[in-house]
Amino acid sequence: MNLWNIVKTVGTGLISTMVPGGPLIVAGINAVLPDDQKLPANATGTQAMAAIEALPPAEQAAIKKKQYDVEITQIKESHDTMRTMLTADATNPQSTRPYIAKQSFHVIAFSVVITTAMWAYAVIVGKTAMVTAIMDGWPFIVGVNGTLATLLLAYFGILKQEQKNKLDASNGAANPTGLAGIFSAIMGKGK
Repeated sequence: MNLWNIVKTVGTGLISTMVPGGPLIVAGINAVLPDDQKLPANATGTQAMAAIEALPPAEQAAIKKKQYDVEITQIKESHDTMRTMLTADATNPQSTRPYIAKQSFHVIAFSVVITTAMWAYAVIVGKTAMVTAIMDGWPFIVGVNGTLATLLLAYFGILKQEQKNKLDASNGAANPTGLAGIFSAIMGKGK
């Protein structure tokens, strides 16, 4: 496929991630561009089109006709996959996990504020028996809040993994899930 069709198809996407051998294509374009007009490594198709159109007509024709071994379907599939993922996220926001995390945070925050306020009151008033009772009650508070704190930590860990999976998918790297993911991690073939 010729270079001009590649950069038109990529459009605002990054050439280096949307096209197999993308960095080589950017390097090929940079080979004919003057030093002050070189494309960055993360150039988009639109930037490449603008750079090519700024060249004299003879050089434009030569570079537009340059052939690369890239299938247009691969570019379109990568673009469509990313668009589908982003559309699914936008139209189907996950509401249960954030709600549970928010409520867990509220319970933990309420427990901490009430316990601290009671302790401060007992210290100010000088009720040493109450201070001792509050200080000795920490196992109960940890027991009540421990499960909720664990839920919060798990929730934010899941979000981190989801973000990583989305970024890997946008770069064309697949992360196996379930048993396949466990086996690939054990065998060292994963991440």
